[in-house]
Amino acid sequence: MSNPFETLRNQFDLYLDTQTNKLPESRLKDAMRYSLLAGGKRVRPMLLFAALDAYGLPAEEGFPMAAAIEMIHTYSLIHDDMPEMDNDDLRRGRATCHRVYGDDIALLAGDGLQAFAFEQLKDVSDPKKAIDLCVLLARMAGPAGMCYGQDLDLDADGASSLEDIERIETYKTGCLIALPLCSAAILAGHPEDVDKWQQIGHQIGIQFQIQDDLLEKTSNAAIMGKSLSDERNEKATALTFFGLEEGKAKVLEYEKSILTKLDEFDLNDDLLRSLIEQLTHRTH
Repeated sequence: MSNPFETLRNQFDLYLDTQTNKLPESRLKDAMRYSLLAGGKRVRPMLLFAALDAYGLPAEEGFPMAAAIEMIHTYSLIHDDMPEMDNDDLRRGRATCHRVYGDDIALLAGDGLQAFAFEQLKDVSDPKKAIDLCVLLARMAGPAGMCYGQDLDLDADGASSLEDIERIETYKTGCLIALPLCSAAILAGHPEDVDKWQQIGHQIGIQFQIQDDLLEKTSNAAIMGKSLSDERNEKATALTFFGLEEGKAKVLEYEKSILTKLDEFDLNDDLLRSLIEQLTHRTH
C-alpha cells in the first residue's frame, strides 16, 4: 500500500527544486539549494497538506505557502547551526551549510531563503488570501514568533522550570508548526478557525520537541541526521526537569489532547490524525 505522505514529499521536493533552480547561478544559490533540498521529514508542509485534505482541498493549492514555510524553516536551521548559535556540524544527514560554504555564504543563504519565502506567495491565486498568508508568515516567523523563541532558547541554560521550557518551545518550534495549520484555514476560506489551529499547532510543537529531547538521550547523530548539541551546550530541555519515562508519557498525553481538540472541528481529518500518530511515534 502506497504511503500518501511519501508521494506528497516527492511531489513537493520536485516543486522546491523547480522554484530554486530559477535563481541566477551563484554560490548563494548552491548553498540555498544544498540546505533546502537535503531532504528532511518535511513535517510542516505535510501538516499543511493534511489540513487542506481535511477541508477537502488538494495539496497542490498549498504548494506556494508550503514552500515559503519550508524556506523559513531551513533558513532558521542554517543560522541555528552557525558558530554564533549552536555551532553544529551535521544537519539532515550531511555537513551543515556553514561547514561546506563558510560562515559568510551560509549567513547569506539563510537571508536569501527568508526573502525568497515571501516571493513564493505571488503564486497564491487569491490576492486577499496571499496578503493574509504573508502577514501570518511574518508574524509566526518574526520577533513575536520563531525568532523570539530562538532568543529565549539561546538563554535556555537559565530556564528554571518546565514552564520556561514550554514557553520557549511554544515560540521556537510551535509557531512554525502552527503556521501550516493556520495557513490551511486561510486557503480554505475559514479564517475563523485560525485561533483553534494555533492552539493545536503549539501543542504539536511542544510534543515534537519533547520527542526530540527523548531521542537525543536514546538515539545518536547518525540516526537523527543532525548534531545532538543540547547537552554539549549545557542547554536546559524538558528532560532537565523529568525522566525518560515521564517524557514518554507526556508525549502521549499531548497526542491525546491534540486529537481531542481536533474533535472540535467537523472535518474529515483522517490523514491529519495519521500524521500526528506518525509524529508521536517517530524514531528520528
